[in-house]
Amino acid sequence: MEKTTYISYDPYNQKENGRFDCFDESQISDIISLLNSGWQRWRLTSSVEKIELLKLLGNLLIMEKKKHAEIITSEMGKPVSQAMAEIEKCAALCFYYGEHLEEFSSPEKRLSYASESYVRYEPQGIILGIMPWNFPYWQAMRFIVPVIAGGNAVLLKHASNVPVCAQNIERIIREAGFPEDIFRNIFADYSQIENIIARPEVRGVSLTGSNSAGKRIAEIAGRNLKKSVLELGGSDPFIIMSDADLYAAAEAVVFSRYQNCGQSCIAAKRLFVHVSVFDSFLSVLAEKVRNLRCGDPNDPDTFIGPMVNENALKELHRQVIKTLSTGASAITGGSRYSSDKPIYNPTILTGVPDDSPLVCEEVFGPVIPVMKFSDTEDVIRRANNSLYGLGASIWTRDKSLAMKIASKIDSGTIAINGFVRSDPALPFGGVKESGYGRELSVEGFREFLNIKTVSFF
Repeated sequence: MEKTTYISYDPYNQKENGRFDCFDESQISDIISLLNSGWQRWRLTSSVEKIELLKLLGNLLIMEKKKHAEIITSEMGKPVSQAMAEIEKCAALCFYYGEHLEEFSSPEKRLSYASESYVRYEPQGIILGIMPWNFPYWQAMRFIVPVIAGGNAVLLKHASNVPVCAQNIERIIREAGFPEDIFRNIFADYSQIENIIARPEVRGVSLTGSNSAGKRIAEIAGRNLKKSVLELGGSDPFIIMSDADLYAAAEAVVFSRYQNCGQSCIAAKRLFVHVSVFDSFLSVLAEKVRNLRCGDPNDPDTFIGPMVNENALKELHRQVIKTLSTGASAITGGSRYSSDKPIYNPTILTGVPDDSPLVCEEVFGPVIPVMKFSDTEDVIRRANNSLYGLGASIWTRDKSLAMKIASKIDSGTIAINGFVRSDPALPFGGVKESGYGRELSVEGFREFLNIKTVSFF
């Protein structure tokens, strides 16, 4: 049977970077056996040594950030300046866990009916990570770093269109000095994933991806009684109240919605603006969006580069055209930027019905619907009227009002007078069809550790 192949393809230059055959079953089995031996030694490694390795990894990422950024740009089209920021964030993640590893992994004394009780946090084995292409370093590293720091081993199955990113993640982890038998990248297709999860050495699986992929992985993990963490899609509401700082809010919308060509699960995707400031805000936002520079992602001044491929652009345009057919209007964009590159003009639509594709579906591209509201309770209801619950932004100078709205929004993260972003110091994840479990901070660190109670009587 012919092997499945990973293809690395530059969406801007439209040239193939390389092809990589998937591993066969015996190769994967050998790697799992290697990791299963490796983590049992790794779990005994001192925190001092792990901390030093985390710092070395962070420093290597900073030293090589231009090289890694260029790989990201060539494989999925992210503007190189944004790709470098992604690498810097990965380095900050390493430094964060280096700083807090001792605190997060130390046993905690608890009061109980016993004379003494402790909670210990102990590694369990191999954790499988199934990672996406849109933030190919950050989303992989935010899974890998806390899992390895906790004493587990990691098996990475990255997206099939970023194999060079995957290989370089493995390379730099090894060059930092981590043992080669605690982290391995594999090229595998989804038909092999079920067998991998079923292996007794594999103790959990973390997936960042689509809802459909999440449901399949959750089913397989559940059938095998394996712990899973799912970070799935999003359709984040961005609510601008009448007293908001309109210029700051517009700046935040532009970065949140249009960075990475809008290809992000966590972004401003449904913009609700109070009717009293709607026209003023729209004028400010439209000017900023019209000034965004589109084109070659290798140019450091480019903000909007290509989408990941032509099919993604066609799906986005379908959503826009169908929404326009419901009576919406395009204030900016609404069409492709280039006839021969998969670049889409940054787009703003108004007069968008709540049941249109741009509101009801997840949108993965540089398009935002802007909708009016006049009643606070009504905008909360509309914000919550979604399958998703990843993040939300609220803009108001009234702190008590912001907290009231935040308490009623059904999501994993709320940003007040800012835009939602993941931060190593804060737990990140969603509710409803945005998934379950948490990444980052102490909560993410402990997701795949055995929380063991020890009591003396």
